[in-house]
Amino acid sequence: MTRLEARGEERSPWCSTPPCKARDVDGRPVVIVPLEGVSAISTETLSTPRPSRWRAAALPLALLLFTGAAAHAADIYISAEFKPDINDPDKRAFTNTTPWSGVCADTHLQTCIRNNWWSIDTRIRGTKDGIKEANYGPNGFYIGMPSSRTVAVTSDDGAQTFELGFNIIGAAMRLWDREGDGPAQPASTGGPNNCSLGLTNSQAGNHSAMRMLLRRDGGEGAVACALHWLATNNYRMSEFDFTYKLTTPQPLGMRSGVYRGMTTYRIGGTGEGADFDLGNGVALEDNIVNVHFELTVEHAFQLDLPPGSERAVLAPKGGWTQWSDHGIAPKSLEREVPFSLSSSGQFEVSLQCQHPLADGRCAIRNVTGVAEEAPLDIQLTLPGFHDSATGADVVDMPLTTTMVPPVLAADVFIVRRPSRLHFAVNGEAVRRMLDHPGTHYRGDVTVIFDASP
Repeated sequence: MTRLEARGEERSPWCSTPPCKARDVDGRPVVIVPLEGVSAISTETLSTPRPSRWRAAALPLALLLFTGAAAHAADIYISAEFKPDINDPDKRAFTNTTPWSGVCADTHLQTCIRNNWWSIDTRIRGTKDGIKEANYGPNGFYIGMPSSRTVAVTSDDGAQTFELGFNIIGAAMRLWDREGDGPAQPASTGGPNNCSLGLTNSQAGNHSAMRMLLRRDGGEGAVACALHWLATNNYRMSEFDFTYKLTTPQPLGMRSGVYRGMTTYRIGGTGEGADFDLGNGVALEDNIVNVHFELTVEHAFQLDLPPGSERAVLAPKGGWTQWSDHGIAPKSLEREVPFSLSSSGQFEVSLQCQHPLADGRCAIRNVTGVAEEAPLDIQLTLPGFHDSATGADVVDMPLTTTMVPPVLAADVFIVRRPSRLHFAVNGEAVRRMLDHPGTHYRGDVTVIFDASP
């Protein structure tokens, strides 16, 4: 939340490198900048605790006795963040912050990073009984993968929901010869059907078969990929990963906050109706994966005032010559306060007054004599921004204490855009002030920019 305060003559210290940093009692980003005595305070983001990275849920024994085989679930978490940088305004997309796991975590990490393969361990474990049949069939090293999904992600306060695209673009599995009594290389070393080969341990010679199979359709439809053959034997499945692609919402249209969503996949054998089909002869410890998504948006917001903006001294356009030399009363007493604004998201603007009037305007008060208060007309201009409710451009927008605070937005990341506040006493109020020569009017005005509306 940013405050611009217009005061009379009192000066307040201005931070050396605005904006200075703080947060309000609700943990929202704040920037406080007075017009007079400009003291400024700027943004610091409230951290949000992350959920536990994995947990497994088991059904009670009494329930197992009635149901027989039970569906266990594993939970995995995928996260991304948008933290724009005013010095790098072309960065306008989410960054995936999910740690690599599974086959990408160690030996193959640099290969995965270089090829942008985001692989995550599902934590599904089990066994596979292989039968050697040179037909790319489900008795061998076989993975059927599901089509793309759309997942709803909702802000923690429930105010906004967006759609996230999630594509399974590949999968990886590691099978170990349980007794070590079969061939050192238990699977065919050629390419799979329907997929490309991403990673392989075909040269390991350690009685295991690890392959990352990458789809050719980008994860749009459902597809099964397999190696030509797998040696007949009993295998332990020590890893099962999937490789994914996220299609995130446009973050410039999202409010700052944390957005969460979830989708569930079932893993099983052929004929079980699972989303991931691992072929025949499969026995799994868990067969459900809950994929949790967490998108964090921390918009950039910065307001800068030039030196000398700590006071707004009102005067006629062109000075006082017409009044002092010719007795011609000015039509208005005014001052324009320039500033620059940078913002990647939405924000509210509201007004507070030291001397509020019933019509919503602020007033300045005669502090050296008895006189009527003079009303201030305050207008805001932010080129490139518009009222998100009406679509009206923010050009000479009147500010009052009785208005519903407008939510302002831009279609692009605005960086250091010259803007202005205009303060004026107009018309008859000026003539009434001139009836009290030599006196002094003053008042404080606070314009609040709330970057977490």
